[in-house]
Amino acid sequence: MYSLLNAVAASWPAFINGMTGLDDSQRELLGSVFNIISIVLWVALALVGAIGGIYAIYLGVQLSKADEQGKRDDAKKHLITVVIAIGVTLALILVFNIFLPMLLDAFNVGDSTTQGGDIQGGDGEGLIKPFFSMIKCRI
Repeated sequence: MYSLLNAVAASWPAFINGMTGLDDSQRELLGSVFNIISIVLWVALALVGAIGGIYAIYLGVQLSKADEQGKRDDAKKHLITVVIAIGVTLALILVFNIFLPMLLDAFNVGDSTTQGGDIQGGDGEGLIKPFFSMIKCRI
């Protein structure tokens, strides 16, 4: 628990730089892929927040203008749905971009060996290296 609260990676680049068993090209490839994913998710969060905010204002106006109880109930249901959707989107993006690298680093997921010894049976590769040996790409 000490490593979860103290020296953990606060972002994907910090987590990838701390991984063992990777070549420089693999580390660079992973860093660029996760950097692009992270940027796309932050932009998606901004768009969802802006569009959701505008739609929530529109629904609030519809709620205040409604003459019938049925229209008010519909606007209220839609408004609750929008707030929940924005909250869930915010939570998922924050979990992926901030908390997931922290958790993976705290539990030593990027290390090539576990505390009890090698996973692969003594060759020192662990969990990460076999996956990258299957990937052959040229940059």
